Amino acid sequence: MGFLSSVRSLVSSTVSSIRSTASAVSRGIGSVAAKAWDTAKNVASKTMDWMADKAENFVGSVKEIWKVAKPFVEKLAPHISSVIAMLPFPWAGQIAKVVEKGIQALLALENSPILQKIEQAILWASKAAHEYRKKVLTQEEEKQALQRQKDLQEAMDAMETEEQRQSIRFAVLINDYILVQTKIQSVLEQDNIQNFEHFLRLRATQKLLKAAEKTLSEATSIDEIKEEDVFLLRIGSNLLADRPVLTDADAERLDSVIRKRFNGKTLIPFVFEELIRAWGTKLENMNAKWELLNKKLAGIKRKAKQLEVQMKIETLNDEEQAQLAELRNDILHETYQLKQLAELNRAMQSYVYAAEGFLQVLEKSAEQFEQEGRDYILDDVAVVGRLLIDCAQNGKQWQELSADEQSLINDYALIFADDSKTRNQELDEIEVA
Repeated sequence: MGFLSSVRSLVSSTVSSIRSTASAVSRGIGSVAAKAWDTAKNVASKTMDWMADKAENFVGSVKEIWKVAKPFVEKLAPHISSVIAMLPFPWAGQIAKVVEKGIQALLALENSPILQKIEQAILWASKAAHEYRKKVLTQEEEKQALQRQKDLQEAMDAMETEEQRQSIRFAVLINDYILVQTKIQSVLEQDNIQNFEHFLRLRATQKLLKAAEKTLSEATSIDEIKEEDVFLLRIGSNLLADRPVLTDADAERLDSVIRKRFNGKTLIPFVFEELIRAWGTKLENMNAKWELLNKKLAGIKRKAKQLEVQMKIETLNDEEQAQLAELRNDILHETYQLKQLAELNRAMQSYVYAAEGFLQVLEKSAEQFEQEGRDYILDDVAVVGRLLIDCAQNGKQWQELSADEQSLINDYALIFADDSKTRNQELDEIEVA
């Protein structure tokens, strides 16, 4: 199953689970409210899906978003490199011993045709470990890494003890880490983000890579590097494949791992918050552009005003009259441009903040909304969500919406404006931490 399809499936199964395992009474809300909450969850899921799949109708092309998102995608790699490079590896001294035990275990498989391949793979990993953070594979080396991935998994399945699997796990981890790192670097070098799903897969993979790096950098023993870390890198590798596949089982397991490693966050916000962050960055740039244009217009008006005051005192010469006429034309032109940009900014702001609202519906419970005093928005979720889905399906632009429809979306969005800004700030802080 495709990446976003698996995420959507997880949302549906979560909603179904809530409905089937908890009665309205046990959840502390009435049956009508429970139905409204389930409807809101489903609509929020579909809306986020449509906004990601048809985002160009809302926020411009993926190439435009990539221009503003690429800088914070690129800065992640060198930052982590510098941190990792400065840290000692307490477990590094155990590599030789682990490799030796792994090879000894493999000798028991002397009749297996994979023995020689695995021995070479383990030795390759022990050498590559010393520079794994800087290593990027060539096209031929990437093919070899993919083959090692298959061979190592076959050997892992043949191992009988955790100690034996640990030796193979180390080789798997290093191989997959370098493979994922190479794929990310390839995307950045080619500068070719195909669509918004591709962007989400890239950002999810970067965060999974960072989670695995945290284990590598903080582990004091090779035993602290678990199969879970290998799983994160394997998923990351799969997500950057030409035809990414994420099974329902993998999606559920990934959701569980993310909950543990990201302070209770689930797979859904883990994925979609990167889209909102990218949109938020574009909104900041658009607002900055409006500020510059507004300052420019203020300067033009000031010059025109000076000439108009002068004209009341004395007759302007031909050059000054021509300048005043040009300034007045510039005022008309720049005022129009400023108005158009302001409308675009308001539309973008509504989409970004509304998306934050839908995301919160997916990541929070009905009780949390009730405790926050926001349970009143449940009906708005369904109405606004269906309105945005209609826009996505039919390519309807903001200016084509009626005044009431724009007002409805804007009112809903403003409820989550501060939360959206806070989320983006927290993501930036985590990126730098």
